[in-house]
Amino acid sequence: MSARLIARTESGEILYDTNKISYGLVKSGYLSYFENWRQLRLRGINVDPNIGSSWIDQGVPGEDQYGFTLEKPRSPIVFLVGRGVVTGVKESGGSKSYLFAGATANTKYYCFDLMQDDNAVGPSLKSWRDDSVLTFNSGQPALNVIAAIEAPTYGALDSRGRPLTAYINGYNERIRFQGASGCAQVHSLVNIPLSAGTEYAAFLPWSRSCGIIDWTNALDIYGVTEGAFGRVGGISFMFATPGRTTMQPFQGSSGANTSYYLLPTDRYPTALVIKTTGLPFPFN
Repeated sequence: MSARLIARTESGEILYDTNKISYGLVKSGYLSYFENWRQLRLRGINVDPNIGSSWIDQGVPGEDQYGFTLEKPRSPIVFLVGRGVVTGVKESGGSKSYLFAGATANTKYYCFDLMQDDNAVGPSLKSWRDDSVLTFNSGQPALNVIAAIEAPTYGALDSRGRPLTAYINGYNERIRFQGASGCAQVHSLVNIPLSAGTEYAAFLPWSRSCGIIDWTNALDIYGVTEGAFGRVGGISFMFATPGRTTMQPFQGSSGANTSYYLLPTDRYPTALVIKTTGLPFPFN
């Protein structure tokens, strides 16, 4: 058996085990503006909605995309402090840009990736498996997940059996699209309290999507997707539109309330949570 080093906290929790592959911080900072993604609408009433060419950009500003770029990523995971839902990845050469909607320039990110032999200057402790795979590098701040929190179930139902909020004990908040002439959208959130005064960051390994029937926005229905983020004193789950979803007049009765259409309820994602205390910021 190869040599092994295990570090624990005073309470006995494992900080790292050099026999296991570890994740380390590779970059942190504030998200930056990248571009704006419009919603899509049918270009006519007699076109086939199953054909991509039947959809064109809305004529109003859409959802701003914020993100950051990472050089030669391997298997990164991104923890957020402040709002944001994952929308996609743009690739250029050996770099990838990770994009988030519903975010602002005040949203902070902490990106972790598989630890690697980065030849950093100064002393460090590194360990490899017998097959020469690096498992630990003390030159990188190690990922330490302190909690795993499952998203709550949905809120109260309207008269047609649709949730009025995406989460029980949650709330809806109206957010104006970017641009003075833009329309608005709804974010549905729930706040999960943790220790007061401590800043947390959250990562959602997978998420759900559904439609929102927005009664206050000319009875439109458009797509929303799920995210999770940290803040001081806890974390939050949220649904927000990612951009480039369809947005059409809802064909049916809304019940005179904003509600969520075809919200998946057979499974719920679990957010991973870290404390940001002691992590360098910004870091690259």
